[in-house]
Amino acid sequence: MIRLASPWLLLLALLIVLRIAVLVRDRRDRTGAFGFSSFSLLGMRRSFRASLSGLPFFLECVAALALVVALARPQRVIRMSTSDRYGIDIVVCLDASGSMAAEDFRPRNRFEVAKALIGDFIRRRTDDRIGIVTFGVRAATRVPVTFDREIAESMLEKAEVGENGDGTAIGHAIATAINRLRTSKSRTRVIILVTDGVNNSGSIDPLVAAKLAAHYGIRIYTIGVGSEGPVPLPIKRQDPLTGQIETFYTTIRGELDERSLQQIAQVTGGEFYRATDAQAMNDVLQRIDRLEKTRLTAPKSERIDELYPIPLAIALLALALSLLAGETVWQKVPA
Repeated sequence: MIRLASPWLLLLALLIVLRIAVLVRDRRDRTGAFGFSSFSLLGMRRSFRASLSGLPFFLECVAALALVVALARPQRVIRMSTSDRYGIDIVVCLDASGSMAAEDFRPRNRFEVAKALIGDFIRRRTDDRIGIVTFGVRAATRVPVTFDREIAESMLEKAEVGENGDGTAIGHAIATAINRLRTSKSRTRVIILVTDGVNNSGSIDPLVAAKLAAHYGIRIYTIGVGSEGPVPLPIKRQDPLTGQIETFYTTIRGELDERSLQQIAQVTGGEFYRATDAQAMNDVLQRIDRLEKTRLTAPKSERIDELYPIPLAIALLALALSLLAGETVWQKVPA
């Protein structure tokens, strides 16, 4: 951002412009229509010299205006973040098992709603690094912790139900997230675990993984998604006669292990939340967003670069050229 430290000094430029206008008018009144009439080489040289006789005056005007700008002190202001400002490293563990396709979060299923709301959450965390882990029967890192939110959102959007197998390896998902955070230099590290089921895959016990997270100072927020009671689940299969993929619906009942998710959060100093619909899940993510704020112990600072040397140099150069021209080419010789 460019600004003037003393903008009111620019009013002096109006006086200079007014003075220039008066001098130009007087000069025109004193000058005749033709100085001389000659087609000789000497006459052409005199005519050229006469046409540029106002150059010293023009340079003096430029010098005066540039000097006024220098006095107004133009400055370039650069906003800088204080060194006391630091973000949080967050890894989102998203359940991608088959049951996340249940359509109790209509008009979309649980997985699509979770992806959309997590994407909104990522966009709000402007000072943080975000990582994404999806899990089913196994866990996989889709995005390591990064400041590049566009990459994180893009990879999250490409995630699909069933891409990690049809199972729920909660312990493996937590361990994978810990592996991404354990070497982090951030003062605050957080795992957000989103699931609708019970740990039924993998060789790592979720509570053991949670204790390991607590050892590294990592806090875990657990979100149990899905409504209670029977919910519709679409199943796609190929018709053996036509070869076309058809969608059939079956009914499943939620098997969320709330007690285990509560213990995981409690061991690490986090919290457990229940999200039975899209609005409830949105409220939960906003609550976590408010809890885990980027710390700021001092206001943002700014650096100011003084730019007045530039117009000052222009003023001195124009003044020097004016004096040089007045004493040489356009020097007035007494009659």
